[in-house]
Amino acid sequence: MTKIHPIGKYRDSNSSNLANLKPELRGTDLAFTLKKIISDESNPHYEVIIFANGNRIKDVSKDNLHTFKERDYTTKISHYFKGKGKNVLIEHILLDPDMPLDLDSRLFANYIDSLAKEENIDTINLIGHSKCGPVLFNMPKYLTSPESLEKTSIVTTASPFAGCLIATPTFFLKDVKIMIDAQLPKPINTLVYNALEKYYSNISSASHMDNDIALPGYTSDKYDPNFIRGLFDLENINAMRRIRSYKNFITGIDDETLIKSLKRRDFTSVGLCLLDRFFMKELTDGFIEVKSQEKVNDYFLNPSKTIESTTHYFLSHEDEMSIVLDYINNNIDEYKEKKEYEGRKKI
Repeated sequence: MTKIHPIGKYRDSNSSNLANLKPELRGTDLAFTLKKIISDESNPHYEVIIFANGNRIKDVSKDNLHTFKERDYTTKISHYFKGKGKNVLIEHILLDPDMPLDLDSRLFANYIDSLAKEENIDTINLIGHSKCGPVLFNMPKYLTSPESLEKTSIVTTASPFAGCLIATPTFFLKDVKIMIDAQLPKPINTLVYNALEKYYSNISSASHMDNDIALPGYTSDKYDPNFIRGLFDLENINAMRRIRSYKNFITGIDDETLIKSLKRRDFTSVGLCLLDRFFMKELTDGFIEVKSQEKVNDYFLNPSKTIESTTHYFLSHEDEMSIVLDYINNNIDEYKEKKEYEGRKKI
């Protein structure tokens, strides 16, 4: 099992004490897991891969100290980079659900600034999946060093850039109740709705990490309406254009996805296909509307690539995850070849 390393706790006055907390008190920290791939021991330089998908510690761990094997994304990503000839540091960031997403962006930026100062770190490659896509998109404006901008590449996948219906309980659950009441007689309709509401509450943290990506205009007690609303302001766009590179991957369910998921025995994706079919009003990947994922296309030239016939959990499959990791691996090679060429020209 991979060890979980705590970083901080929102509103905690002394984050350094987090490492000494009892396991039962550590379930909602900001934390990370780490793997190393060393292909060339004579080379002291590393590429950093940081994966953030909005998982909390309790999503990936039973004891709050180690990850479940099947939820260990550092291991999944390390399988890809073995044999690629690179020394790679792979981290999976786990969010503190109480922390506003804008503050997550600031903390990411502080962390990237500290990494970029290390001379043996050549590139920093960030993958923001789902709610962490907007978090990383919002991050570059907080970077403070030229090295951070030069080294940093951002990839976003299945990201709700215009908000997300399913993260908006005041709106989504109302629609679900109307649909169930129209299809089922009393009292079965109430029993079904209560079961679905309970399931929804279990997967939602009812905190900033979910409510901050709600559709603008549908507020709740824990919600920053300005996070999504201001995501594409000029400061963010200009900052994103100054980093080394940016790519967005779009996911969406089509007529083939349900059959493909059944053949894979991927029942989570089967559930998302059914959710998309019965409860969503437009094209989605089971969680995020495709139009919301595409919003970056209004501000950048050819930023997006569509991964055909995929649900929100496409990164659970090596063949689909490799599409994203192929881009990152090739992007690193192109950058280093360019730097090497520029270095030869100066001689």
